[in-house]
Amino acid sequence: MRRNLIILANSRKMRPNRCIAGIDAQTGEWVRPCFGKGEEGVPWDVRQVDGAEPQLLDMVAIPLASDGPHRDVQPENCRLLKGAWKGVGKATVKQVAKYCQKSGLILHNVDRRIHVSKLQNVSENERKSLCLVQARVDFSTEGTYRGKRVNAAFMHGSHRYCFPVTDYEYERRFPAYGTAERDCLLTISLGTPYERDNCCYKFVAGVMEL
Repeated sequence: MRRNLIILANSRKMRPNRCIAGIDAQTGEWVRPCFGKGEEGVPWDVRQVDGAEPQLLDMVAIPLASDGPHRDVQPENCRLLKGAWKGVGKATVKQVAKYCQKSGLILHNVDRRIHVSKLQNVSENERKSLCLVQARVDFSTEGTYRGKRVNAAFMHGSHRYCFPVTDYEYERRFPAYGTAERDCLLTISLGTPYERDNCCYKFVAGVMEL
């Protein structure tokens, strides 16, 4: 069936694929459309909306199954079905701000990663791999083997967090060695387990400046 998703994450994966995620406009549930095994991201020819890249806050009708891969760590995953993605509207930052997490730990702890064993100790009705937060964010950059990494540091509740930004467009536009302080909505995403340490890492998969 088709679900109308408000796109809140368009994050780099294995080139040229992207991790796409959003909130079902009817139910308020988070959904991460998954192509294939769900680890490689969604290819361009699948995710295009009327010939264009889906943008944050676009409302898109996407054909999705009710099941999906890796639901033990990413319960929001839904397998993509065949069919074109169709643009059906546009949301505003004000409209999606109501979905922000107001309190509690961001994706189950204060660290930038969580071991699979710890994640699976979280009750199924509490386990999640996507959330939206509002914060005053300090952005900075550092050099990596791939050229540049943008980091987002912020307070949420009484805890300070710092996660790498994988929002493709925001990361691309951010100047190398630049810094900035902005009020933002951030989509935080928890990845699938990294094979070297069996941990799931957290990323800023969507940045919406206020």
